[in-house]
Amino acid sequence: MPEDAPTLDLSALDFRPSWAKDSSSAPPLESREFREPREPRGPRPDQRGGFSRGKPPNRDRKEFRGPPARDKFSGPRRDEHPVPPPNPFPWLRIAFTATAPAVETVAQQVRHTGKTFSLFDIARILLRNPASYTIDLTSAPKQPEGPFYVVDVDRSVWLNRDTALRHLLRKKREELYRAETVEIEPPKGNFPVVAVCGMSGLLLGPPNHHDFERKLRDLHRERFARLDFETFRSRLKMERDPEVIEKWRAEASKSVEYYPLEGEAPEKLADLAAVERHFDTHHAAAHLKFLDLAPVPGDPKTTAVDPALAPLLNYARDEEERFPLRLAQSLSRALSGAGLRFHKSANRTTFVSASRSRHLNLEETPVSDSIRKIIETIRGKKSLRRTQLLDLLVPAPVVAAPPSPAPDAPPAESTPPAPADPARDAVINDLLWLTHEGYVIEYADGRLESVPQPKNPPKPAEEKPAATEAVPEVVAPADAAPVVITGEQAPAGS
Repeated sequence: MPEDAPTLDLSALDFRPSWAKDSSSAPPLESREFREPREPRGPRPDQRGGFSRGKPPNRDRKEFRGPPARDKFSGPRRDEHPVPPPNPFPWLRIAFTATAPAVETVAQQVRHTGKTFSLFDIARILLRNPASYTIDLTSAPKQPEGPFYVVDVDRSVWLNRDTALRHLLRKKREELYRAETVEIEPPKGNFPVVAVCGMSGLLLGPPNHHDFERKLRDLHRERFARLDFETFRSRLKMERDPEVIEKWRAEASKSVEYYPLEGEAPEKLADLAAVERHFDTHHAAAHLKFLDLAPVPGDPKTTAVDPALAPLLNYARDEEERFPLRLAQSLSRALSGAGLRFHKSANRTTFVSASRSRHLNLEETPVSDSIRKIIETIRGKKSLRRTQLLDLLVPAPVVAAPPSPAPDAPPAESTPPAPADPARDAVINDLLWLTHEGYVIEYADGRLESVPQPKNPPKPAEEKPAATEAVPEVVAPADAAPVVITGEQAPAGS
C-alpha cells in the first residue's frame, strides 16, 4: 500500500443494527431503567365547579385549533431538493474521480477480505474522506470558453488570469520581494472626515484625497473581491474624530517600497501595482498553469477556487452526497481496470468483488463433503450469516461460567483465550475458498448467498482435442467499458 494512501475502512459498510452486530454491547436487563406506568388521569374540574373530559366548555372549537402542521417546520420537505445556484457558465462540466491511492486501497481490501461490497456504498465512504477524490472541471466539447488557470502553490483554480495572478502574488510576495518603510512628507490640507472600511477597519483616508480611490480599489481587489464593488463601497464608515484623522496622517506620512530579492542591483518598485507587473514578467509563468482539465482536491469548501465557482462546487458535492452517481461511475472504471468484477442483484444494486460469480452444480462437480455441507446449508437458509453458519455446522462447546470469587479473595489472573477449534477453522477456510472462487457471495454485512443457477445456461461446447492447452482467464483491461449504473442503489444490508 502506498504511503500517501488514504485511510479507508470498508468494514463500515455493515448496516445491521448495533444489537445484531455484537450481543455483548447491549446492557443486561438488570441494568436497564424502566419507568413505572402512569395511572390514568381522571376528569379535570372546570372553572364552573363541574368536571370535563378535556373539551373546552361553551367555547368555539375553532379558537383552540393549532396552526397547520406545515407551519411547525421551517426547512424544506424531505422530498424537496434545494434550488441549484445560478450557473453563468453553461459550458462547465463537473465530474468526481477517485484518486489512484484510494482505488488501490479499496482494491486491496476487496481482494483480502473476499467479500462483496456495494459500489455506491464504497463511493459514499470515499466522499467522507476529501483526500480520496478530486472534483474535475472541464469544458463541454466545441466550447471556446473553457480553460482554467491553476496555481501550483495550493492547486487553486481560477477563471480569470488577473485574479489568479494576484492570488499567486499574495502567496509568493514575501519569498520574492523585500519591503522597506520610508518616511515621506505628510499630506497637506484640511480633511474634516476620514473613510474607514466597515469590514476590516482599515483607514482609507479622506474621500477628497487624490490617493483615496486607488487604496479603495486595491483593498477590494486583494481582500474582498467576492463582494460587489458598489456594495463594498456602501459599507464604508465616515469618521470625524480628530484622533482618527491624526492617526491617518501618521500612516499617510509613511510609504512602503519593494525590492526584488533576486539580482545584484534590484530595482525599486514604488507600489503593489509595480510589484504585480514585475512578478507577471519574471515569475508568473513558472507557477501559473493554463489547463483544459482542472482537478480540485477534496472538499471545495476548504479549497481556494474562483468566487464564481465556489457555489457551483458546493452544490455539486451536496448532490453527490445524496446520490454519488458520478463518483460511482468513475470508480467502476478504475476498479474494473484493477481486475475486480461486478454483478447486479435482483433489486438492481451494483456490487463489486474480487471474483466472478458463478454457480456450483453439486450434481456435476465433484466436491468434498465439507464444501457440499456449506453449500447446502447456505441454500437451505435465507439471510444466513457467517457466525450462524459456523454454529450450524460446528456448534461451539458450552463453557460453564467460573464460580464467583470470595469478597476477600485476591484478584484472579486474566482468563487465557479459548483455544482454537480446528473444525471451525476448517469451515472458515473452506468458506474463504468458496468466496474467492465466486461460488458463494459474502456481503459486507456478513450475509451469505449461494450463486443461483443461471436462467439461460450456456450451451455445452464441442469436445476439443486432449492436447489443447488451457486458456488463461482474461483480465479486463484498464480501458474496459464501465458498468452501467441505473437507478438508486440500496445498501448492502437492506
